[in-house]
Amino acid sequence: MSAEYVNVYQLLKDAGVPLDNHESDLYAEATPEAVAIVKASGWSFTYFRNEATGRLNMDLPFAFTPWWDAKVRS
Repeated sequence: MSAEYVNVYQLLKDAGVPLDNHESDLYAEATPEAVAIVKASGWSFTYFRNEATGRLNMDLPFAFTPWWDAKVRS
């Protein structure tokens, strides 16, 4: 991640990218637009194949903001 915090979850959500998560890990469909957003944001990610859809996705560890927001509130 870059030195300045970037809410990559919100950027991807605003762009209409299909998203999912497991706890704090964010999963985003690896569309060309989504890949460009994530690379420009500086977040680290890996690719994986979504078994349900067969589509290529990105796994962004610790990037699912709603999970962190819930932790702060509890």
